[in-house]
Amino acid sequence: MLEADYRNWLAEQGREASTQNTSVSAIKRIAAAYGDLEEEFHLSGLDSILTELSYSAVDARNNEPNPSKLIIDGDIYNGLSSMRTHLNYYRRFLEQRATQAAVTEAVRAIPVVTASTDAIAEAEQPEAVLSLERDLNAALRQNIGQLGIGFEVIDGGKERSVASGRIDILARDGEGRIIVIELKAVKAPRDAVAQVLAYMGDIHAEQAGDVRGMLIAPDFDPKAIAAARMVPALQLKRYSFQFSFEDIGAKA
Repeated sequence: MLEADYRNWLAEQGREASTQNTSVSAIKRIAAAYGDLEEEFHLSGLDSILTELSYSAVDARNNEPNPSKLIIDGDIYNGLSSMRTHLNYYRRFLEQRATQAAVTEAVRAIPVVTASTDAIAEAEQPEAVLSLERDLNAALRQNIGQLGIGFEVIDGGKERSVASGRIDILARDGEGRIIVIELKAVKAPRDAVAQVLAYMGDIHAEQAGDVRGMLIAPDFDPKAIAAARMVPALQLKRYSFQFSFEDIGAKA
């Protein structure tokens, strides 16, 4: 596992040292049982392992055996639930890492435009690549009304933590419905749909009322679009940027 990077990510999410140690220990146990988690993430988004770690309250009442490769001492339901929570943390960490890598690669692929001799002679490459997801989050929070009349942010200005992870933006629309918003800086995969649905389920379990989801990305995998068609409460929104250019120092 990518222990050092994962610890840093957990710290950025506000997790205390004790939680970091617990989560790292859990991921190491899962990796020992299932192999390279980074490779499995690229193959299935860790869905296959998360499925094996599933154990419901009904399974517990029926005394069903442990379905996973992990050795669980004591309560199987609570033990596997904890493992799923930490594996979902690790998946979100890998998703953000992959997003940042894709953004970096995309920026590197942008050709440098050579200005005319009457314009700028040289151009400087930026020293660091900003996180598009973070920038998009901040911009949308300031302009949440672009999503619809009466929209307002209700998470106090920071990501809302739920059992399945951290919600990018929690809002309410003009009709009083809670809107779970997930942002992607690159093409949204099918797993992003499941991610939003999990967040919606967590919010619905916490409070009564109509809960809807919104997945916002520059593009969507066809499988994500197909999956979203079956969920009337989930809306996909494509965003785009438009740049304008002007010469500096050009002769009159």
